[in-house]
Amino acid sequence: MAEEAAPKDLKAWMRKEDIYDNDLFDILSSQGIAQPEEDFKTYTQGQWDELWRKGCVERAKELKDQKAKVRLEKKVTKIEKFWRKQSGVKSTSIKKGGKKKEASAVNNSASAKNEALASGNEIKKYLKKEGCFSPDLVEVLVGVGITKPDDLTTITKSSYDEIYRQIRVRRAQDLKDSAARVRMEKMMEKFAKLCPKEIRTKSAGSKKGGKGKKKKDTPKDKEIQKMQSGGAKLKAWMRKNDVWEMALYEELMANDISEAEQLKDIGQDLFDNIVRKVRVDRFSQLKDQKARNRADKLLIKFEKEWRKASGIKKTSLKNK
Repeated sequence: MAEEAAPKDLKAWMRKEDIYDNDLFDILSSQGIAQPEEDFKTYTQGQWDELWRKGCVERAKELKDQKAKVRLEKKVTKIEKFWRKQSGVKSTSIKKGGKKKEASAVNNSASAKNEALASGNEIKKYLKKEGCFSPDLVEVLVGVGITKPDDLTTITKSSYDEIYRQIRVRRAQDLKDSAARVRMEKMMEKFAKLCPKEIRTKSAGSKKGGKGKKKKDTPKDKEIQKMQSGGAKLKAWMRKNDVWEMALYEELMANDISEAEQLKDIGQDLFDNIVRKVRVDRFSQLKDQKARNRADKLLIKFEKEWRKASGIKKTSLKNK
């Protein structure tokens, strides 16, 4: 009983810290965070990158209100500070092309800036020409080996997110002012236009000198929109029946199951395939046995709901 009630500890903590957000809560729960003070001690940089990407970067693309973006970023920043304090993980590394490079996270000394600006003279001129120059941005780019315009083609989605995060960390004091946040957002939107196509944000849709035409949504954008708008009934049902799990929700939506009534149409083979994929996805993230046991119990509970709806009697999941 205590294990099933554990996620409420996360919700209570988030509300106490004034950082509660449904999507952030869902992502953290799916990552096995039930008791923040303990679970964040073993929380990894990879898990944080996933939270940042799903909970902040992708959400920010959908939020039209700048004040809402600022509130969301403050909540994520507060979570990051708590996690780093509990785990001892420092923001001193950045991923590029799948390999880790050590970089000074917040080195704002005049000599470091001058060295970066000198070695990154080409990228500095290019950013000035494109209207998105910032000494901090140049320093971060040089730190990950990007010193000329052609190097921008090597930026991946995860390395862009990390560049964005480092800029935000460096300018943390300035960004307490909402006007400064807006300026930084606009600068990063312009910078995103210079990166590979899959990095560009929705707000970077119109080209320089264009007529303000909207950029067409990519298949990934459409998938995200479908997940967030089309599955409202399914998400509500999963929460009501205590079977909410982000990976399970995403797998059901991927199979065009957007409401509980469709469970009756799922056959044994499709059900087994969905559960197998969810197990592989979740268990690859969960190292703690208690968290794995909770995930198992949730899948067993979901199986019971599916069997009740479909009328299929054979048992395929067993509680270990």
